[in-house]
Amino acid sequence: MAHDHKRMPLHAETRETTIACQLEAFRQKFGRDPCPDDPIFFDPDANEPVPLNPQQYEQAMIETMSQAGINPAFIYAFKRTGRIVTDSNNYRLTEKELRQWNDAIDEYQHKVDSGKVI
Repeated sequence: MAHDHKRMPLHAETRETTIACQLEAFRQKFGRDPCPDDPIFFDPDANEPVPLNPQQYEQAMIETMSQAGINPAFIYAFKRTGRIVTDSNNYRLTEKELRQWNDAIDEYQHKVDSGKVI
C-alpha cells in the first residue's frame, strides 16, 4: 500500500491553473476555443490541433508540473513510471504499479541524500 507522502495531492487550484494555461496557449495558437474533441496538450508546431507525440507529452507534463510547484520527487516518479499517482486515482493502480511509483520516489530521495540530485 502506498504511503500518503508518496501520493501527489492534485489540488483543484493546480488542476485549474494547468487547464487555464493550456486553454490560453490553445487560443493563442489557433485563435479559437478548443472543441470537445481537441486535445488540451497539443503539438505546438502543428497547424491543426493534434495531440503531442509521447516525447512531447512527457516534456509538457514535466514543464507543467515544475511550473505548478509539484514536488520534484513526484516529477521524477512520473518520468520513471509514466504515471501520476494522486489521492483520487491510487485505488485504480495495481500493487505492482504503486510499488513502482513508491520505488521511484525512494530512488529520488536516495539520490538527494547521496548528493546526486540537488
